[in-house]
Amino acid sequence: MIVKLLFLIGSFMFASEPNFGAYDGSAVILDLNSSKRDVFGTYVDERLHPCSTFKIPNSMIALDSQVINDENETIVWDGEIREYAFWNKDHSMRSAISVSTVWFYQELAKRIGAKKMQEMVAKIDYGNNDTSQTLTTFWLGNGSLKISPNEQVKFLSKLIREELPFTHRTMVIVKDIMTLEKKKNYTFSGKTGSCSGIGWFVGFVEEPQSTKVFTFVVKEAKGLVG
Repeated sequence: MIVKLLFLIGSFMFASEPNFGAYDGSAVILDLNSSKRDVFGTYVDERLHPCSTFKIPNSMIALDSQVINDENETIVWDGEIREYAFWNKDHSMRSAISVSTVWFYQELAKRIGAKKMQEMVAKIDYGNNDTSQTLTTFWLGNGSLKISPNEQVKFLSKLIREELPFTHRTMVIVKDIMTLEKKKNYTFSGKTGSCSGIGWFVGFVEEPQSTKVFTFVVKEAKGLVG
């Protein structure tokens, strides 16, 4: 599975070039303290569907639009059986982002509305800024929104520095729900996403003396199964 591969690639041991195996991969790693940028692969400027990595801005837009109170407010499951059993229950933003529950974020998009969503995506300058096709699917495989690996790093850098047009509270909440592992000497945060043969793993590693923002993306190699 693409997501499993991305977790292996993104183990934040960035000392050498990542091994993408049978996948066609690219990566960008930016050290915010030194401004050192490591680039791997050939399509770091190619815009691709963001898939579930869009749950990061979607969360912030929802919180700032006050269509949901906080990361712990529950939205009741509609009872429709979906692909994964762990989607088929009530979710909060905290639980939904951790298992990438699509219906939850589609519900948030409906609450935000097409006009406000387009306005905010353009305001944060997220990739091609195109939310036209359609409100509940524009970030997925047949949608209109696309973003490049370099643009993902730019967006996440603004989140880390709290330079996005959202409240401090909103950005703190979203950074918190992205946390995958927190130890005494580092915090490892990220979000996966996969759709239409594209797999993303984006995030950041915060250490006492350094913060690194990363984007890994792969395309399925021809003939690869799984």
